[in-house]
Amino acid sequence: MTTPVRGGRKVKITVGMPVYNARPSVASAIESVLAQDHPSFELVIVDDASTDGSGEVLRKYRGHPRVRIYANARRLGRGGTRNRILRLARGRYVTPCDADDRMLKGNLRKLSAYLDRHPAVGAAYGDMRVHEFDGKGRLIRKHTLARDCEKTWDLLENVINHAGSMIRLSFLRKIGGYDENVRYADDWSMWLKLSEVAPIKYLGGPPLYLWKRQMTRAKSRIVTHGVARIRREAIARRYGFGRKAGA
Repeated sequence: MTTPVRGGRKVKITVGMPVYNARPSVASAIESVLAQDHPSFELVIVDDASTDGSGEVLRKYRGHPRVRIYANARRLGRGGTRNRILRLARGRYVTPCDADDRMLKGNLRKLSAYLDRHPAVGAAYGDMRVHEFDGKGRLIRKHTLARDCEKTWDLLENVINHAGSMIRLSFLRKIGGYDENVRYADDWSMWLKLSEVAPIKYLGGPPLYLWKRQMTRAKSRIVTHGVARIRREAIARRYGFGRKAGA
């Protein structure tokens, strides 16, 4: 079943793009989504109170039949902005695309075809091309990120490619969306909860997404702290360890 949208068309997929101070890259990210060959998708963009003029770039896309643009009155952060996108989404499936990355050819068609054929699967993802940059914006390494989540332990490491994946909106809403209290590991928190209610499948094949990864030491420390908390919460949910008596 698809949902009616502007102009009488219907949409099966919602591509969600949170934007925060991404003026140099957001147009390229948007164009990579609009170049997808799937016939039934929308792009929902939420500007998270950017201060660098990102909104000026976004205004050029207002009125595009596939694009819906919103702005947060105050900064909500990654989790809060992603959850707003989920509330706005009109597709059956949701695909995250960050404003500094690019969606590669065939992403929407390949992932949606798999979910169409496997209604019990909660999410699917493919390989990811990665360009790593140092703190000064210099490209230092290129590689491909490709790991099967069924061949690892999700409490130990997160091997699922979040950006460019495709997730059933009904399951995302069932688990309560994204954790708004985790700054950089909101995707891992979500995957841990989703894996408890539905299978997640790795499809392999040619990369479906380009991740422009920028990692600083300060960010690494924040990620480490957030991961420790979401692990404790997952262990408490699954095994009861760490819960207070009577909880």
